[in-house]
Amino acid sequence: MESTEFRKLVKDALDHLYDTAYLEVHPLLSHLTGAITANRATNAQKLRSVLKESIEILRPPQGMPSRSPEWRSYLALRYRYVQEMTVGQVENELGLSRRQLQREIQRGLEALASILWARHGAEPTARTPAEPAATTPAPELESELNQWELSRHVCEVQTLINDALALLSVSLAPGQAVVEVNLPNMLAPVLVDTTMARQALLMTIRLLIQHSSGPINLAAVPQGKFMEIQMCAPAGPVHPAETDWEAPRLLIRRQGGDLSVEDGGEDIWRVNVRLPMVGQTRVLVIDDNPAILQLFERYLTPQHYEIIKANSGTEILSLVKECRPAVIILDVMMPNLDGWQILRSLKENPGTDHTPVIICSVLKEPELALSLGADAYLKKPVERLALLAQVERLLHPSVPAEATPLLEPPNI
Repeated sequence: MESTEFRKLVKDALDHLYDTAYLEVHPLLSHLTGAITANRATNAQKLRSVLKESIEILRPPQGMPSRSPEWRSYLALRYRYVQEMTVGQVENELGLSRRQLQREIQRGLEALASILWARHGAEPTARTPAEPAATTPAPELESELNQWELSRHVCEVQTLINDALALLSVSLAPGQAVVEVNLPNMLAPVLVDTTMARQALLMTIRLLIQHSSGPINLAAVPQGKFMEIQMCAPAGPVHPAETDWEAPRLLIRRQGGDLSVEDGGEDIWRVNVRLPMVGQTRVLVIDDNPAILQLFERYLTPQHYEIIKANSGTEILSLVKECRPAVIILDVMMPNLDGWQILRSLKENPGTDHTPVIICSVLKEPELALSLGADAYLKKPVERLALLAQVERLLHPSVPAEATPLLEPPNI
């Protein structure tokens, strides 16, 4: 295949990155994913993963200025294809004109195609026969969750477990499985999206039922900032594949938790579901761009922050007094009431003047932000580690930002 045709195919695949039906028969499959299996959905997932991982290779190293051409082309690709932002949204985020954005995307595509050509540009691999495998819902679920409006609420652990077991009982034959629930009388509540948490628990318990040879024991204990729901069951003759856990793990991680599976020895399965407990540090994000609200939520939630979102400055003083955030992240360019007006109101009001404010804007106005009382300034597009470092610095002034350990986000 000629390199010019290869670049066109890379662009075409990115245009359909979350269209599983399109990717599962894409010409790039034989060039980028190795052996093609009989499972088309798995083939599409492999191709999607190769493309997303290759975009991340373009991510500039730490210390490179955020306004450098390397950052612009990387973020143009990531925003446009991985996060599925519209062209207009990417223009706003990067502060570029339509023509400038097209140049950055083209530059990024050239670099991406070069990486893929160098790594995978061999002749197509012949199809190898394989046993059909069960399709995994993770690719489709990931695409849906990218559009999901996360809504976390205080919830009792007992209620979550009871609801999941009630839903599960409808699909089980009488006597098919026994789940022994052993919870202490007093458990701290968790802060979760109840729909996602309930579905994740249902899927996890169902997997254990399908692959265990005896009763499932379920307990819960606090572990730091998490409530850990511990499940233990004797292993059956057929073990679940690692891919079987992808969907429930994805649902849990999107809420700032995690799911781990281990072989407990003596043919025992142990599954631990960690959900964030109430008492997370609150961060209020004020931005009129829904994509930015969602992006900052993805940045901060895995670090155990509770995110409160607002898309305008109206009634902002009452909102701050009600939710009492530890930090406020504030955009400037908003209709009706802009960020400068909001910042002045916050700093002039005795009930809100001590709340730290981070200005995040495409406008290069750090001096004005600080003179109006802002505690930090970040130029959009905002790098994840830079945002986390500033939040940590304001919450823990005695600890240098670079010394604060940050959790790497799950690969989703």
